[in-house]
Amino acid sequence: MKSLFSSVYIIFAMGLSFGLTSCSDNSSTTPTPSADIMPVTTGSHFVYNVIRLDSLTGQRDLNTVVVDSMIVSGSSLKDGKTAYAFDVFRSNVKIRTDFYAKEGQTAWGYWQFIPPGIVLTDLINTIIPQTRRWSKFADLNATAEWTIADTNITGVSVPFNGQNIPLSSNISMKGKKLETSSVTINGNSYPNTTKFELTLTLKPSITIFGNAFAVDPIIVKQYVWIAQNVGIVKEEFPALDLKVSIPGLEPIQFKGDGFVKELLRYSVK
Repeated sequence: MKSLFSSVYIIFAMGLSFGLTSCSDNSSTTPTPSADIMPVTTGSHFVYNVIRLDSLTGQRDLNTVVVDSMIVSGSSLKDGKTAYAFDVFRSNVKIRTDFYAKEGQTAWGYWQFIPPGIVLTDLINTIIPQTRRWSKFADLNATAEWTIADTNITGVSVPFNGQNIPLSSNISMKGKKLETSSVTINGNSYPNTTKFELTLTLKPSITIFGNAFAVDPIIVKQYVWIAQNVGIVKEEFPALDLKVSIPGLEPIQFKGDGFVKELLRYSVK
């Protein structure tokens, strides 16, 4: 029984891992004169360093630096908002398109229940709803925490050793404005930069042999820095150090790599 519980919960934790993308770009930095939470003009592009955060130490692994590029390719209407397409490249090959919108002093992502850049295992993809919707991940005028997503799922089964283990879960994500200051990234200074905290919380329970067992909440945080007239200048997903416990069993510990993404250069058209 202990092995069964351990396997199920480790699979949960391992599903919360990130995939890193990379590509190259040689454009120069050209700031815009007007105040803008997130420039979305066609042809604008942003180039980032992405660095792995070691699962054991939480420190940067400078041997794993890769480069991401995001290019604004146009706009379209999605679910009542004007969506701006950000094409993401790795080694000059397009790997996906992320969609963003902005309304006044807020920025939105067209997400599932997680921000773009997080790659889940096939198992977790069967649990978390795959439909996308608009999620407000930044609000410069916020004075309190806001809800990005909150839902309950039932009727899901986790396959294990040829059996289907019934599962239900609450999935929630909240956003919070932390502080506004001047930051320096890769030698470049960005005044009026606001840091936001995103918190993803899973509260699952599984049913085995007719008995329901609640699992300690799995909490994952992400941080986003947005500079006025530039957009996203930094993202950080701290290394995971998760502890899952259930009455009668020893706690299950899981550590996983994180990442930090920092702006190298950009061009706003």
